[in-house]
Amino acid sequence: MKTYLLLGQRTMKAAVLASFLFLTSTMSFAQIVKTYASSQTNQVLGVCLGCGVLNPQNALGSNEDDYSTIQVSVGLLARTEQTLIFPTTNIANNTNKLVIGIGSNGTPLSAQVLGGVTIETFNGQVSNNDAQNLNSNILNLGAGDPSKGEIELTMNIPFDRIKINVNSGLLSIGGELRVYYGYQYKDPYINFMAHSEHGQFTLDKNISAQGSEVTLTNTSGKEVFRSKLTSNTFETKQPQGVYIMNLTTKEGKTYSKKVIIK
Repeated sequence: MKTYLLLGQRTMKAAVLASFLFLTSTMSFAQIVKTYASSQTNQVLGVCLGCGVLNPQNALGSNEDDYSTIQVSVGLLARTEQTLIFPTTNIANNTNKLVIGIGSNGTPLSAQVLGGVTIETFNGQVSNNDAQNLNSNILNLGAGDPSKGEIELTMNIPFDRIKINVNSGLLSIGGELRVYYGYQYKDPYINFMAHSEHGQFTLDKNISAQGSEVTLTNTSGKEVFRSKLTSNTFETKQPQGVYIMNLTTKEGKTYSKKVIIK
């Protein structure tokens, strides 16, 4: 009798564990929805024979095995740029992560090797003034293929395109950089809730609001409210409408969310 009970308990535990793992896996996959770049532009700046972008359309869409090739001539003071453009902004699409797949023609990647590559985001034609060289903080190298990697950024300011700039004077991977894809997605662990009632907002308790700075931007892109917070509840005294709320905590964490004042 005891044997049957133990077997029954083990079977029940195994079933519960299997159900939990299935639900967890299903939820995990359901949360990651990728929005890929759908168009692109490219240009060569400076005099450079052999510079350009081969197969630029291959960096677009969901085929993550195709790639464009940004070519430069090593040693010349010129650069080649490719800009990946998304169908909408991250704010409108409710995403907070940007991922770009890059690679070489066989040279193992590293932040030092890619020292001549910079990236910069734009909202329309307006730069976000966030140009940066690739570094180990944003570059994730491929586990199985050292010649491939991903650039991953947390994006809490509006953008709808990213420019990849390859400087021929510094690039040390044989004069070319492969761009496999670019996409946005929503990381469910980077979020905050903001409940609005008559212009008064209450932030969820997961946010350390005290000492944080909050701003509201209207649909025309104009900042209409800025304040240092002393609690999770604050008054904006703004008219009804749609706004982008940006929050920077005293620890330096940033959040952004579309909100509606009713």
